[in-house]
Amino acid sequence: MDGTTDIVSAALGLSFELLVRTVPIVVAGVLIAEVLIALKITDRIASVAYPVTTFSHLPRECGASFLLAFVSPQAADAMLVDYHRRGMIGRGELVVAALINSFPSVVMHWRYLIPVYVPLLGVFGLIYFGILMGIGFLKTGIVMAAGRVFLPGVPASGPPEKSSGPTPSVREALRASLKPTAKTLRRILGIMIPTIVVVAFLVEAGVFDAVAVYLEGASRLFPIPPEGLAIVAAKFGSYVAAASLASGLLAAGDMTGRDIVITLLVANLLTSVVTYLRWLGSFYAAIFGPRLGAEIMILSVVLQDGLLLVTIFLLAWFW
Repeated sequence: MDGTTDIVSAALGLSFELLVRTVPIVVAGVLIAEVLIALKITDRIASVAYPVTTFSHLPRECGASFLLAFVSPQAADAMLVDYHRRGMIGRGELVVAALINSFPSVVMHWRYLIPVYVPLLGVFGLIYFGILMGIGFLKTGIVMAAGRVFLPGVPASGPPEKSSGPTPSVREALRASLKPTAKTLRRILGIMIPTIVVVAFLVEAGVFDAVAVYLEGASRLFPIPPEGLAIVAAKFGSYVAAASLASGLLAAGDMTGRDIVITLLVANLLTSVVTYLRWLGSFYAAIFGPRLGAEIMILSVVLQDGLLLVTIFLLAWFW
């Protein structure tokens, strides 16, 4: 009984922590979307991302969401949901835009990868980072090409023009945005809160730890030396621990730079599965709904990890 009580207590604490971190961001994303619409400046902001949205056959409103994703992917996705609810974008456009919105988070990896991996691993840290960026670019390019092929597109003769008509003040825009924001948030939070609570219980019950142990064992199926298994195991705990261990093995001559890079990519591949299941899956389901969220998550995982898997074996064969 005490064990069950401890799990429940820990899960409730984790749920509270996740909700505190997530809900304000989602609220901000929906509110920003509504305010931008009310102020009639969506087109002006979206013009910066005009090449991305035009090539992908996405409405110009998706450009504002893409730019916001460099600051907060969750807020950007909440903005897309709000546009979809208002009928400004269709379901297919929502899926394509959401997949493209994952690119900024890949680019922003430099904030923590470069300060750790480059000092510890030197040129091989840069190679590892460059490969991840290249995969991110390629994934986004594939999604953009798919949008161009499968989406009908929107008629446009050039970059968006400034919206005509009187523009309300910021205070008026905020006042006009409150009601539609509340309506959208009721639907999103109605899914988000129970989803995050369920995920927190699964985390504290050790479900995802069991998956991680299984995936650590699966690392033996990849072209990495036995010493690399320790790096994979360390990556499940912390990317800093994995980089530190890899640095020590490289300095000692136990692993070559080539093996270090391939091992880190394998570790990235295996840990990403747990990350999607444990955290990102709950956010996708909470923001987009269980069915659509699962579809977007699966497409993202297949593209990202599929490209990473191909890269691993190409490096093993030709490097």
